[in-house]
Amino acid sequence: MDEKVKAIARPAASRSLREAIGQARIEEAERISESADWRDSEIARLEILKVELEDVFAQVPQSDDRFELVLVPSRPARLWIDLFTYAVVGDGDGDYLLVRSSDAGRRTLFSSASAAAMADRITRYMAHEIVRRERQEAALLEPIVRPDYQYQDEPEEGGPRVGLIVAAFLIGILAGAGGLLAAVWLSIP
Repeated sequence: MDEKVKAIARPAASRSLREAIGQARIEEAERISESADWRDSEIARLEILKVELEDVFAQVPQSDDRFELVLVPSRPARLWIDLFTYAVVGDGDGDYLLVRSSDAGRRTLFSSASAAAMADRITRYMAHEIVRRERQEAALLEPIVRPDYQYQDEPEEGGPRVGLIVAAFLIGILAGAGGLLAAVWLSIP
């Protein structure tokens, strides 16, 4: 029976570890080449988006330091808009993604295959953030209006409430002294 199996199986001479290692190296080089090509493409696409946004970032008020257009060639490459928001090229379809990071995790705000559409969306995002901050600053600058009234039950000046506090203090001192005398009296044999 072993003779039949050996006759059917390929001879050992056709199997070579050296050839298999060579083939594995070729496959890995192709995979690395594809990965490098994808990475170059990803960075090039983000550079196109950056060029589209440069005029918008030039219009940001000098006093607003939240926005900065920075392309970081990390993995994945990111085009940072502000401290929490960035654009990235999606892995599967190659679309632009506008992503916002927060304590709750990352959230995709917008996705588009077009650099122009993504630049428009980022411009609107920045405008909304500027208006939101203006509204917050205006709320902080508004004077706090407190009504000028008195409760009817409250006395105008120190009146009987001060007397009540002094009486409670004196009663506390007398009770403490009485307790101390009682303890001393009971501890004498």
